[in-house]
Amino acid sequence: MKKTALIFMLALIFVACNTSNEPNLETPTESTELNIEIAAETIEPVEPVEPVEPEEPPETPTLSNIEIATANWLTEEDFSYDIEILIQNIEESFPFIGVAERLSGNTNVLDDLRDSVSHLLEYQTRDTFLGRVHFAFYNIFSGSIAHLDINPRFVFSMSNSAVAENTQAPSNSPPIIEEGRIALIRVPQQLFDTHILERVSPRIMRELQEFIAEIQGYEHVILDIRHIGGGWIDNFITVFIAPNISERLSFQEFAFITDGELAQNVYKEALDASSRVSRVFGRAIVLRRLVNQPAVPAAEFAEQNNLTNMNEDDLANLAYGFMLETIIIPSSGGAFRTPLQADNIWLLMGQNNLSGSEWVARLGEKAGFTLVGEQASGRRIGGAGRAVFQLPNTRHFISMDTFYITDNTGRAMEEFPMEPHYFNRPGMDALQTTLAIIAERAEQQE
Repeated sequence: MKKTALIFMLALIFVACNTSNEPNLETPTESTELNIEIAAETIEPVEPVEPVEPEEPPETPTLSNIEIATANWLTEEDFSYDIEILIQNIEESFPFIGVAERLSGNTNVLDDLRDSVSHLLEYQTRDTFLGRVHFAFYNIFSGSIAHLDINPRFVFSMSNSAVAENTQAPSNSPPIIEEGRIALIRVPQQLFDTHILERVSPRIMRELQEFIAEIQGYEHVILDIRHIGGGWIDNFITVFIAPNISERLSFQEFAFITDGELAQNVYKEALDASSRVSRVFGRAIVLRRLVNQPAVPAAEFAEQNNLTNMNEDDLANLAYGFMLETIIIPSSGGAFRTPLQADNIWLLMGQNNLSGSEWVARLGEKAGFTLVGEQASGRRIGGAGRAVFQLPNTRHFISMDTFYITDNTGRAMEEFPMEPHYFNRPGMDALQTTLAIIAERAEQQE
């Protein structure tokens, strides 16, 4: 009985499974057809979607667009106002108008400057992005690209197109001119291209240090900087000045300022900085500061210091005089600080030297080097007392030298550039002249 019941239950389960797996082959009922029609009526037809083209990138502003935008923002009155602000600051705080007039032979410096800068300022504003970048123009009275820089060579450079004579050392000059006695070092340009010694090519520095080690004890070492136009002076001081002085090198210069607001502000800031900080040039410690003393009326200061060669017209436009002091601390030993240990260090200079390279010639003279060659160009020898201001409308930045620095007789350093101890002899360049002097001295000692 139990066996029969079990068989019956298994049969029911088998039938149920087969029934659930069979496909439904019934003809759709009326209600099913109606539901399908209703569903079809409620579905809205979908229109075909057209492919979306990628958006074009925004148009890059062109000069014409910038010119239009700038022209809409700045009126002629805006430009005129900026020019008046610029000229006013030059008249009040720039002490080199007389120097520029004498160098150029042009007695209308300010009028010509007004006309030239008016056109250039407007042109450069329209050619830069809405006037928000620096004024990319040759430095006023100089020659390097920067924002508008007012210093004493603009008129002279515009009225005198003569190019300085190429006074580079002959390419076939051997580094060892006389074994055990005379060596030549053509100072690498890279030393002036950066103020960080580690950025100079390791190969250049390695070769330079190896050569300095090789010529230890030579009687004469000749340093040639005639090919260098300017740049940072830090590395030259570190490698060639500081290791070759036995005691602290200190010297003073005579400086003047006008009573213009910009000049007065720069003087006060420099005086405050001089009481707090010293500047570290590369690995050498160099301090260039204002002597901490009250400024003296210009005429009185010139008389006190016997500056008898000072131009009277310039002196009349200056308000105060004060002292600038430069100090170099000797350093030797370690990397890049090997002394030359030569009895005589010669420095070859020429017309290519300006700014930084002229300044190191001046430092070399103070360190006891003998200078041979030609007069330097005299462009931006000091670079001291730099005022920076921004024009209100065009937003251009203007930098301007405000310290009028003289030699120990009162002559403006910009007007009377650095001169060598020995000028080139007729038919000779600086190296040949140096070798001739060395030979003559040897004959005199025999």
